[in-house]
Amino acid sequence: MPDPAPETRLARALAQLLADNDLGDYRPAGPDYTAAEHGILIDRPMPTTFDNCTLITPQTPIADGRANILYRVQLFTRVKGTVTDIRAHAHAIFALLDHAERTPPILGISWTEEYSRMHFDADTQKRVAVAQNFSFRGRRGH
Repeated sequence: MPDPAPETRLARALAQLLADNDLGDYRPAGPDYTAAEHGILIDRPMPTTFDNCTLITPQTPIADGRANILYRVQLFTRVKGTVTDIRAHAHAIFALLDHAERTPPILGISWTEEYSRMHFDADTQKRVAVAQNFSFRGRRGH
């Protein structure tokens, strides 16, 4: 089986990084998440069967000269709770990634920053959400 695309490798590394920092549960393979878990998902439809999850969606990378590349990723996080709850979760992700050097340590990533964030009010099931967009400066061929 060929290696996954670099943006998929980045999404997987981010999922593991979030899990390692207690910002969700990540299982690369195996059964789906239970209602009690905060599942970390990669590039798939947002589930309706559980309330707490983070969906990582890699965007198309942008070339930056001959050697550099800009990877972009959206993290869409939903929790059952209040706007205060989602803001705290978003801030924890921000604190982990924004203006971080070599985070995550793959693809020659040298710098990471959040370039947009949008909060969503609670839906009819009292779930609040936030979309955070991050850019990762990396090197080609890593």
